[in-house]
Amino acid sequence: MPNISLLSEGWDTVLNQYKTNKNKIKLSIKWKVFSFLALFTAIILLILWLTETVFLSDIYRSIKMQELKNSAYEIAQTISSGDLSKTVEDLARKNEYCIIVQDNRGMILAESEATHNCVIHNISYRDRARLHLDAKENNGLLIERFKFNPKENVFQSVKDAETTSEENIIYTKCFVDNKDNEYAIFINSILTPVNATVKTLNTMLVWISISLLVIALVLSFIISHSISKPIKRLTRSAKLLADGDYNTFFPTNSSKEISNLADTLNYAASELKKNEALRRELIANISHDLRTPLTLIEGYGEVMKDIPNEMNSENLQIIIDESRRLSSLVNDVLDISKFGAGTVELNIEEFDLTEMIGQSMHRYQKLIEQEGYNIEFYPNGKYLVKADKQKVLQVLYNLVNNAITHTGQDKKVSICQKITQHFGKNYVRIEITDTGDGIEADKLPLIWDRYYKVDKFHKRAQMGSGLGLSIVKSIIELHQGYYGVSSTINVGSTFWFELPLL
Repeated sequence: MPNISLLSEGWDTVLNQYKTNKNKIKLSIKWKVFSFLALFTAIILLILWLTETVFLSDIYRSIKMQELKNSAYEIAQTISSGDLSKTVEDLARKNEYCIIVQDNRGMILAESEATHNCVIHNISYRDRARLHLDAKENNGLLIERFKFNPKENVFQSVKDAETTSEENIIYTKCFVDNKDNEYAIFINSILTPVNATVKTLNTMLVWISISLLVIALVLSFIISHSISKPIKRLTRSAKLLADGDYNTFFPTNSSKEISNLADTLNYAASELKKNEALRRELIANISHDLRTPLTLIEGYGEVMKDIPNEMNSENLQIIIDESRRLSSLVNDVLDISKFGAGTVELNIEEFDLTEMIGQSMHRYQKLIEQEGYNIEFYPNGKYLVKADKQKVLQVLYNLVNNAITHTGQDKKVSICQKITQHFGKNYVRIEITDTGDGIEADKLPLIWDRYYKVDKFHKRAQMGSGLGLSIVKSIIELHQGYYGVSSTINVGSTFWFELPLL
């Protein structure tokens, strides 16, 4: 007996291998487009062949029957107008009909013979009378087929199932006018056999199909190649971009959609290049900013260890200040990483923004007393907001520290409150103004980017990571507020943010 479990495992292995190979086999867009166009051509050719070989006879017969019906209706409409003879003659000549119009007594009112072998003129009066009676019994309409018997030199009625080399049809219509006069219309038409025509058409269709197939294959290849070629170029450039080549260029000389994609990728490449440059600058800045306080801490620590007299509060304060500076720098990096990852959660609460700003000014009291800075807060009321108090305080500190770093010789920094409106909603605006050198207009949109510094060569006391304004931007956006800056060269800059009022 075979081991069932081993067979089952073997079958599962085969199925898994098939599924894996199936997923690996993927057609390129070039061959997909080629296949779709080739399939479309094949469907069109199939429809043509079916129409010509299967439905041609039925279509032809349906058209002829509709023509007979329309002619009989036109004759019936003009039977009492006096133009009957002309109407019959015109219809017979136009459609190659043989027509007889008679009343209920058998008197011919109009007739025309436009065919070479007319049936209704070669059958007896009695046969026409029979057709008339049969039509009356069949709701006034009768269609009957005839064939010519050369032996007896007469036309004979044939059944629908029989086939004839030439089909003669008599369309009989009986009707009564508004004066209760009864009439009968006999229209004889020859349905030309389509067999010979079909053979001719089939021969032509073979050559047409071959020609269309060749043209379709060539056009399909050209179209699919023209579509896939720019996509392949984009793919090659995208691979270079993924490998870190931010100078790669995506060609835009193609269709509108692909050109738009190329423009987007070129923009993405330029942004990645800019971010890469900023990242490298950040690493250089942070490395420099970390090295300086670490060197000072290490140097003062060794001095205090080796020289007993140097163990004093002044040296300890330097070590404490440099440690705080390191802590601030690390916290900035951690904050910007959290904002970038989207993991920051707000602790929303209701608080007095004016009171918070007033209390925060005590933090700068030592700087005001020792360094001579003039930091003034100008409130114009008490305003309540609903926000994350610690995050808003971080925004305020970042902007005030930025103003202190860049203010002018007078060391003046002012903080003002205002009320603004956006879309009918009130906001409180906090403006922090310095009297420094100002920022050039073309650099204003860039200062909110991560790692960006307007002045890359300012002195050590003014050093920073370049992350402060980016953190401000992220916090205010999380609160659905507004932020901005205005600046005038050699006059100063005003940074501001707005939060919705309660």
